[in-house]
Amino acid sequence: MNVLTIPDLHLPATHPHALEFCVDTYNKYKCDKVVLIGDIGDSHGISFHPKNPRCPSSQDEYEQTLIEIQQWYDTFTDADAIIGNHDERYFRLAESVNIPSTYLKAYSEVWNTPNWNWCFETEIDDVYYFHGTNLSGKTPALNKANSMGMSVVMGHAHSVAGVHWGAGPKRRWFGLDVGCLINREAYQFRYGRHLPKKPILGCGVVLDGDGYFIPMPLEKYKEK
Repeated sequence: MNVLTIPDLHLPATHPHALEFCVDTYNKYKCDKVVLIGDIGDSHGISFHPKNPRCPSSQDEYEQTLIEIQQWYDTFTDADAIIGNHDERYFRLAESVNIPSTYLKAYSEVWNTPNWNWCFETEIDDVYYFHGTNLSGKTPALNKANSMGMSVVMGHAHSVAGVHWGAGPKRRWFGLDVGCLINREAYQFRYGRHLPKKPILGCGVVLDGDGYFIPMPLEKYKEK
């Protein structure tokens, strides 16, 4: 399969042309499978961390995210939706006050995406896809690939993107970090405006078993 990997979106704090860019990439590389690599929604309103007062309330954020997720769902109806640490926030918040997950709706119900396969990991053509929660460094995907002895695609690290290769005695593998597609000016990301590392916008494709990072042409897809 030719697989389009959509990186962290953090809806509704997403680059305004993220969907257009992903559709263009899907068509250009003749993809026939889509994986959303996690942190599809941001859930800033229920974060354990300090919240920016200019962000919408948790209810307003949910309603806005639901509208925007439907645009992605209508475009890519059949997809694997990896669960990222931000997607998990309402489960984690419930657990923190002793509410078991049996009381909560499934992701497909919360976001009205019945055909998406919500999962923590998936494997396609001997390539392992997962979000990468808690992983960091210069080459987090390759580090995971080296530990598994197989190719890995991951998100989570917004400022890391690209492909690095490793090999064993009988096979080689790649680690593909897919960057992100956030709106760098959104209030949800004001905490990082003074950090030296900046988000790298783009997405990933796996073509005939090899991984590639596709940077977003920022002149073509300008933020408003």
